[in-house]
Amino acid sequence: MAVTRKEVAAMAGVSVATVSYVINNTKKVTPEVRERVLKAAEHLNYHPNLVAKGLVTKETKHVAVLTDNIQNPHYGRILRGVQHVAEQEGYIVSVLSTNYSPKQTITELLSRNMDGIILALCFYVNHDFAAVLNVPMSYEDENLYTDYRQAIFDIVKTLKELGHTRIAYLSGFSNTVGHVRYFHLMDALAYYGLTPYEELIIPGDGYSDEAAGYNAADRLLETTRDFTAVLALNDMMAIGAMRRFWEEGLRIPDDISLVGCDGIKTTAFTTPPLSTIQCHAFHLGEALMSRLIAKIHQEEDDPPLPVKTIEAEFVQRESVGKAPR
Repeated sequence: MAVTRKEVAAMAGVSVATVSYVINNTKKVTPEVRERVLKAAEHLNYHPNLVAKGLVTKETKHVAVLTDNIQNPHYGRILRGVQHVAEQEGYIVSVLSTNYSPKQTITELLSRNMDGIILALCFYVNHDFAAVLNVPMSYEDENLYTDYRQAIFDIVKTLKELGHTRIAYLSGFSNTVGHVRYFHLMDALAYYGLTPYEELIIPGDGYSDEAAGYNAADRLLETTRDFTAVLALNDMMAIGAMRRFWEEGLRIPDDISLVGCDGIKTTAFTTPPLSTIQCHAFHLGEALMSRLIAKIHQEEDDPPLPVKTIEAEFVQRESVGKAPR
């Protein structure tokens, strides 16, 4: 049988109301009383009835993370960051994948007693869901985002210093020009006096896994062999491209220098170790959850939440070398 607040109050020698103040953190009590209540709750293995509490406070302490690429370790690191903050603040987290459920089903699920939602989706999908969900939401936007600009400039600078002038880009998306990393790459090429050759920009179909990288590298090889360096949208695509180049007899980095993005752990164990952009996904997950909690409790007259930027960093490894003669 579940332990009640009345039993906790009896053991702690306080009123049931005082137990509620301590458990819900709604009213100040003396440190000595607080400690007695918490010790009694721990001794009796008392757990608050969150459903009953939610009926009173209108909070369920339940949030959802919506993602479209759960197989990518990058999103797993975001989820760990979300979970880290959620556990500290007493929230439980459900994860829903758009890859396996239609949008209507997901919106119905999210409308059932969720305090808020974190959107960990492709950049152009976030706004689609944000437009139809009437709950507090947290996702990357102009107020919370990962800044890849300096990392991509560092990549282009490094490649140019190593003699590379024709740099290919495996975008993963059909709308290549709509992606922020594409903009940064174009800016970096222009800044360092390099030409952005159209035939070296390989669009995709919205997928960004290893198979997508393999196929993109295949299309690049069919289009032209006149390139010496490749930047992929993410690490998974870079690993897939690495396989295709190997099949073609092209050595990395002797024939082609290759760079991914996201900084997933696997990149340190490929042959050769893959250069990447470390984007600190765990910290992004923490920031997304912290911002969501702030939005859940935000009042109309509260000041806007501060802008937070997570700076990505170029991690150079053995997959980048001098351009072949």
